[in-house]
Amino acid sequence: MTAQSQSWFGRKKPLLAGLALLALASATPPATAGDDAVKTSASKGEVRVPFAPPLDQSLRYEVSALRNRVGQERQAIVEQVLRFRREGEGYVLRIELVSGSLPGLGDLPLKIGDPNMPPSLRPFMEPMEYDVDADGAVVRLRNWDQLKGKFGAGMQDMVALLEPDEAKRAPAAAMVGKMAEGFQKLSAEQAAPMFLKPWTTFLGLGRHPRELDEWYEADVSLDTGIFPMPLPATSQMQLTRPGTAYHWEQHTQIDPKAASEAITSYLETMIQASGDKASGTKIADMRKALGDIAIHDELEADIDPLTGMVTEASYIRSIETGGQKGGNGSRVRRMD
Repeated sequence: MTAQSQSWFGRKKPLLAGLALLALASATPPATAGDDAVKTSASKGEVRVPFAPPLDQSLRYEVSALRNRVGQERQAIVEQVLRFRREGEGYVLRIELVSGSLPGLGDLPLKIGDPNMPPSLRPFMEPMEYDVDADGAVVRLRNWDQLKGKFGAGMQDMVALLEPDEAKRAPAAAMVGKMAEGFQKLSAEQAAPMFLKPWTTFLGLGRHPRELDEWYEADVSLDTGIFPMPLPATSQMQLTRPGTAYHWEQHTQIDPKAASEAITSYLETMIQASGDKASGTKIADMRKALGDIAIHDELEADIDPLTGMVTEASYIRSIETGGQKGGNGSRVRRMD
């Protein structure tokens, strides 16, 4: 891992802190959840965007993972193929990664069949299948029990990937061990949003009836699958139709106190697991540094009115603390 990838806001921070923030960054809010009264059909003046993806067809998308550190944006681009098939009242979504690279690991391009691929990254190259309900909500990751065994097998390789210096690997090993333990406890339902980023956010937008051009506000909950508690947030969303396609816009503010507590609690567990003798001082310093954390999400998407699939969409999370700014996000673009 480079010095840049170990830094969260452009200044050197402990590896565990960066990965705690990474876990926070993995939480994506349910884009249409939180309505006080979820309706199944639109009343007069309301619009409900249908979710009817093409069946048994390959849908090619360019997916960009974004990271911003002190105004410097980095991105890693992959090409994915999505394919839906009917099963019962819902769908099975199969996603294959064709090529690309991971953020911060641009020197390790992902390519199917590459014998030099690190063991910790090989599971990401395998096709994954998800159960999706009739409205586009992701339900679960199929074959999760088999997949998590493969991820567990590559954990030691991940330690070397995170910390090339063998003499400094103890904190990384403790972190990876704790992460592996958390992975093993995830259910197939909890694993789905972690591995289907950013599609858990972009599928089924507009499935709840809305009045066009009206802003809605809702309380939402973000579950990272890593932190012991979900993070409360407030979200404002609007559906418009400026042209042929629908346009979705959403702004989400995460509760700063809950976010700070989640990160520091996670760090406390990780630091203690590493055997660090100065853990009390480090935890106190981290609590002080994260006391003013502010996290804001912005989501925009153009939606095909016939299929309910996004043609282009972006999701950006901005994080600010101690006067420093950073963030991450994703963009997708239909290629065919």
